[in-house]
Amino acid sequence: MNGFGADEVGAVHACRIPEGVAKRQFATDKKNKFTWPWYGGNDLLKKLGAKFREVEGRHETLFEDVVYSQGRPPRIIGRRFIKEFGQKKAFSEYGGEDQYTSRQSILFTLLGVCISRCQQIEKYITHSFILSVSAKEKTRYKTINDLAHAWKKKTLGQLIRTIEESYELEPTFKAALEWFLAKRNQLVHGLTTHEQYDIDTDWGQDEMIAFLSLFEMMSRVIRKAFYACYLASLDYGNNYLLEKPIPELGLTRKQKDDMSVFSHFFTLKNSDAHATRV
Repeated sequence: MNGFGADEVGAVHACRIPEGVAKRQFATDKKNKFTWPWYGGNDLLKKLGAKFREVEGRHETLFEDVVYSQGRPPRIIGRRFIKEFGQKKAFSEYGGEDQYTSRQSILFTLLGVCISRCQQIEKYITHSFILSVSAKEKTRYKTINDLAHAWKKKTLGQLIRTIEESYELEPTFKAALEWFLAKRNQLVHGLTTHEQYDIDTDWGQDEMIAFLSLFEMMSRVIRKAFYACYLASLDYGNNYLLEKPIPELGLTRKQKDDMSVFSHFFTLKNSDAHATRV
């Protein structure tokens, strides 16, 4: 009915539409001159409990632990994935291979928190400073998108060195950042198997508790600084790169307060590092 050949399209059953919802939707589609059932538009899907998001320019719909994305087969996630994955015979023999003590499980949770914090900080960095890079960096890229894409490929150490080409870092923050970088590399590249932090020994576990607790606390300061950078980039882009600022993109009072620490941690070195306009 929508112009596809019999071999060009398939269907996946998602759910049965409740009668009340179906009647209301039919009335709406009839008014808009659609032939029922037509496509499952967002208005109908919302009524059924679906959620939506954009990932890498691709529209995705989540419904009952299944993600539907244009041009890709549906994928199962969440509890439904765990349940169906556990029922596969090919993987059942590996179910009880690893046994962890409650103490180790707590450490794995703390490890996850610290890794997530590192990724969050790196995200803020790669989406900041792109409007205030050095003249050396400007000559390498034609657009802001080119610059942002290239920054995502840099290591954390390379990102920090690039930032220091344009900015003077507050001395205490700079020392904290150098500490964070060294400990971050240690965390990511084998902390649990290091002799000092061997997660299979009581002594090593105690060492890890001290390491991870300190790292988690120190990383809060680093995150705060780079979150301020992220907000400053959003604010600058909305107010100076657009012909007219978009009110919906304006910062909240809380975000403006969070952004205010930017000038305390970072000072622009010279006029060559002014904003890149594209």
